[in-house]
Amino acid sequence: MKTATRLIPFIFLLTICLPSNAQTPTPKLTDRSKKGILAYFKTIVNNKQIIVGQQCSQSPDVALEYQKNFQRLYDSTGRYPALIGLDYGYFKNINLPQTNEYAIKHWQQGGLVTLSWHADCPFTAGYNVRWDSMAKKDSIDFKKLLKDAPNSKEKETYRAELNRIATALKQLKDAGVTVLWRPFHEMNGNWFWWGANDKTNPINAKDYVALWVDMYNTFTVDYGLNNLIWIYAPNKANPKYTATVDALYPGDKYVDIVAMDNYPTAPEFNDYPELLKFGKPVTNGEVGPKSEAYGRFDETEVLKTFKGKAPYFLQWHSWTNAKVAIVDNLHAKELMNDAAAITLDKIR
Repeated sequence: MKTATRLIPFIFLLTICLPSNAQTPTPKLTDRSKKGILAYFKTIVNNKQIIVGQQCSQSPDVALEYQKNFQRLYDSTGRYPALIGLDYGYFKNINLPQTNEYAIKHWQQGGLVTLSWHADCPFTAGYNVRWDSMAKKDSIDFKKLLKDAPNSKEKETYRAELNRIATALKQLKDAGVTVLWRPFHEMNGNWFWWGANDKTNPINAKDYVALWVDMYNTFTVDYGLNNLIWIYAPNKANPKYTATVDALYPGDKYVDIVAMDNYPTAPEFNDYPELLKFGKPVTNGEVGPKSEAYGRFDETEVLKTFKGKAPYFLQWHSWTNAKVAIVDNLHAKELMNDAAAITLDKIR
């Protein structure tokens, strides 16, 4: 009893000497299966840490986009983002094997991979992603694209591309890559052909859900793609332009994570409470500055805005006259070296 009594003052002294603001050590991502990644996300949200993500492609030249948005960030800060963002569409005949090379390389270095798919519109000639879903609503019929739909030119065009995408994803599965998969995003807006056909009451909501479920079944059943983490990512809700964030939700069985895409003047996450109502992990699908804030987005504020709520943020890439990427905005080095920011060297 005397020994135990002597230990009490020592333990008390040790406790009060520990700094109250001591940073929780960054856990390593050792299990990179779908289950392991989702568990890791929960841990780092609880730790008030966040994975740094950078989109580096929406161009036929993936190598150039990687250099401009990803490599240049390392060159200026000494750290790579832990999450790489790539795209399977937006441009005609994008080189999917080349895109996969960058995904596999980053994965093998210990990082995480997220993929978007800006799919070609099968209801118009040429390659067209941005086809106004409200103005063109009479020309768009998702039901025509489903696996069991009657044969049509639209179905043939869409399913050929869908199978091409599935084949590319199968290559990633074979390489052991788990993919954060974000298809048909910003569906509550009207700037993509798969979007809502009315901002107040989208009557194509059930058909959108059927299209999502059809893709889910094609990938998981027909192609055996159990390496996908499915992300439902509406745009920030705005009653002037978009439907609500839940208007086209595919259902809990077909979604693993909900995310928000947003381009504000200053970092914000105002729709976070609405996203929590889905009962799924909540993250950021893509973020960047509004045009008037190009080059002036405070990256340390991005971190403060999302940590403790989202497991990662994905900053979008820069393009001509648009300074959107992390490296092109304020305090990039401070962000990448912040104790709460999980970069590639910290996650592996």
